[in-house]
Amino acid sequence: MGELSPVLSLLSPQESFREFRDNGLVLDGMPFGLENICDYEPGGHHPVHLGDVLNGRYKVMDKLGHGGRANIWLCRDVFQQALTTQYFAVKVLMASASIDDSPELRAYRLLRRGLAKSDAAEHLCLPLGRFDFQGPNGRHFAVVYPVLGPRVVVSRPVSHLVAEKGKPVREARKLCFQAVKAMASLHSHGICHGDFRPANILMRIQGPAGLSEDELRLTLGPPRTVDVVQASGEGPWPLTAPAYLVKPIEWGLLDLSGNEFDLVTDKLCVVDFAESFDVRDLPEDLATPLEYCPPEYVLDKRLGTASDIWALGCTLFEIRAGRRLFDIPVEDPDEHLVRMVEILGKLPEPWWSTTWEARRRCLGDGRYTAGWPRGAGNSWLGDESELHAPPSRVPLAKKRSSSSSIEDLLAGGLVHDFNHLGTGNHDRAQEEEMALFADLLRRIFKYVPEQRISAEGILEHPWFAL
Repeated sequence: MGELSPVLSLLSPQESFREFRDNGLVLDGMPFGLENICDYEPGGHHPVHLGDVLNGRYKVMDKLGHGGRANIWLCRDVFQQALTTQYFAVKVLMASASIDDSPELRAYRLLRRGLAKSDAAEHLCLPLGRFDFQGPNGRHFAVVYPVLGPRVVVSRPVSHLVAEKGKPVREARKLCFQAVKAMASLHSHGICHGDFRPANILMRIQGPAGLSEDELRLTLGPPRTVDVVQASGEGPWPLTAPAYLVKPIEWGLLDLSGNEFDLVTDKLCVVDFAESFDVRDLPEDLATPLEYCPPEYVLDKRLGTASDIWALGCTLFEIRAGRRLFDIPVEDPDEHLVRMVEILGKLPEPWWSTTWEARRRCLGDGRYTAGWPRGAGNSWLGDESELHAPPSRVPLAKKRSSSSSIEDLLAGGLVHDFNHLGTGNHDRAQEEEMALFADLLRRIFKYVPEQRISAEGILEHPWFAL
């Protein structure tokens, strides 16, 4: 399922405090890529060792990911009836999160609304089943999913995983189309994802079904573990903690060239529905990283399908360009809004003059002008509104060496088809693709939520027909 990193800055004070507790255990190694060892206590994670069998059926082979509320394990089904070996991803929730009204179980119920029969089912990570069990830290819910591979945006371009030669641009557009198709299916069933971003989109893999345990180990390599030790160096070992933590599989570091099959396919799958909600029952808050949040949520806490569309636009840009659109150094709402204005131009009223209380401190007391900072106006949006020049002192905006419009960002670093480089055909194709992609983003990144294009409308956009 991939790593589900918690957004610490958006946690409640009680949850933030969890990050600094001391349960007397420390790691004998670097903690990077691991869950917090302090979360192994009553109410926390279930202690799992490689080779453990969950629910009498799922033998733990490796770790696929972890997050603020759960660990996700790669498991072999030891109670199978099929002729070939079957593997599954088993998401085990912390005991404190294993309540009847937990986000995971709400999502479980939402996703059983007939989505399995939809055209986009292959692009949605739908649950296959669930169970619960009692452990030393309490009662835990577990949800069974299919096994998935790397994130759609990894350290090397995803197109290298699905198309070693030829047309990475076409492959990127295909992946974008699948992402839109998944969202359109969710919206047609009255569901908002609530946390739509590349970190929650994984690539499907063919296999490891049919591989023996030894063959699986040859494919993935040995599990990577970090020992857990007692800080005091004495006393009985607590039943609440494992003897070691397991690092998640790093797909980008695997050498899959020697396999008889291509493990990673060209199909993506949307995961992690813990923040999803019914469009008829809107939540008051979400734990989505600010970079993917629309202005109506940042300023008014408004949510709906339009907020999903905004996050989808950020995701499409990231898949195509390989970097974040609204990249900010810290999770700060004012930083996010400044970056938004730098790229998209002035916010509409009353947000500009009234709602955004820190606007004058961040951008000065004048009216914002198209083209200042460079390319920051609405020119790419086709907005001809007349705006006056800003004052000279602009604290947050001056932190940036330069600002860019969407068109600047598109021109600054896109991967293009290898077999057309240096040709006139390449130049024309590049210009056409950039123009169409900018047009699509223009329709998505409308400040007014009601003016944004729908997911179904995005599917019909000519950018996907190139």
